Amino acid sequence: MSYEEKDEENIDETPNREENNKKNENNTASNKNFDSNKDDDDDIIDEEFEKLPLDSGKPDHTFKIIIIGDSGVGKTCITYRITSGKFYEKISPTIGFELFPYLAKYKDKIIKLEMWDTCGQEVYRSLIKSFFVNSSMAIIVYAIDNKNSFISIQDWIRQCRNNCSPNTRFILIGNKKDLEE
Repeated sequence: MSYEEKDEENIDETPNREENNKKNENNTASNKNFDSNKDDDDDIIDEEFEKLPLDSGKPDHTFKIIIIGDSGVGKTCITYRITSGKFYEKISPTIGFELFPYLAKYKDKIIKLEMWDTCGQEVYRSLIKSFFVNSSMAIIVYAIDNKNSFISIQDWIRQCRNNCSPNTRFILIGNKKDLEE
């Protein structure tokens, strides 16, 4: 299923964050790519990667991931999609920061992803800097229907370079393709 398809059984109008975190804890299904048109090579990854309940034991490796970008670009929707497999049509803006833990088994190792969904409002930018520290990865999100969010990428990258370790990896995501006309 591709992100754009918005499969009816995986759409919810508004998420209840506490309920979704509990669902994530109990989800033991294998993590499958969201794209139904995946290559056969992707099956190798699926066979080695399995989502685990959060109480599955001490992780062998923990990675801190920050999701950053302007307000309204879809950072929270992406985070919910990754951690719960669900897509939400409507979602309230993040106030402050929210942790989305994700546990998986990969090649007999337990991997924990600490995904930090950050608010994008300008007023909170100084607080976001503290979340850059010890990040393994920064996911920078912009909305393809919002030119200003694309222009802001330079500022987000500059903040990452000034506050993250030199080993931090970056991923850039252009979001909201489903709204493209």
